Amino acid sequence: MSQVQNDFKLTDIRAVIFDLDGTLAHSNPDFAGLRRELGIASGTDILAHLHELRDPGERQRAQALVHEYEMASSAAASWVAGARELICYLQQLDMPLAILTRNMRAAAQLTIDKLGIEITTVLTRDDARAKPAPDGLHRICDLWQIPAAQVLYIGDYIYDLQTARNAGARSGLYCPDALPDYASQADLLIPCYHELICAWPNERT
Repeated sequence: MSQVQNDFKLTDIRAVIFDLDGTLAHSNPDFAGLRRELGIASGTDILAHLHELRDPGERQRAQALVHEYEMASSAAASWVAGARELICYLQQLDMPLAILTRNMRAAAQLTIDKLGIEITTVLTRDDARAKPAPDGLHRICDLWQIPAAQVLYIGDYIYDLQTARNAGARSGLYCPDALPDYASQADLLIPCYHELICAWPNERT
């Protein structure tokens, strides 16, 4: 079942922002293969690596490789179990929804179009500094005129938890498998979206 941590209440939430890859869609690139081709160690932040490249030709080649991997994974995207139902449920509650992703815009849009994700507010790394920087989340909150403290950001990786914390928002960790070592940083643990749908009205009554 969804597990609440850190004094968190769903009744305080007025809007939800989602990560995309691994959260709404099975569309994560083959990061291990990408890092091997880039010649960087496991766990290295790929976007940070791109930023640190000083040779224009080397950077262009690396960016092209990242583009290839992201587009290929988006072309093969499929729904995460329960994600479409959760979106529909929250829309029935008239809750503002958005997507904030580290993807480039072309790949994110390909995933959204392929799956028919009906969320119109989408920010990518082409629109704001990449997570865990809070810029994108702040921009969405400003658009909605909703305090970050009343927004739940749902993702599947530590960057998502850090982004929420850096922005002053609440964080939900989608964790259908074993809990990662950073799970304690999340305000809400979500092993199953169907369980979250069932828990939401109980929290709101």
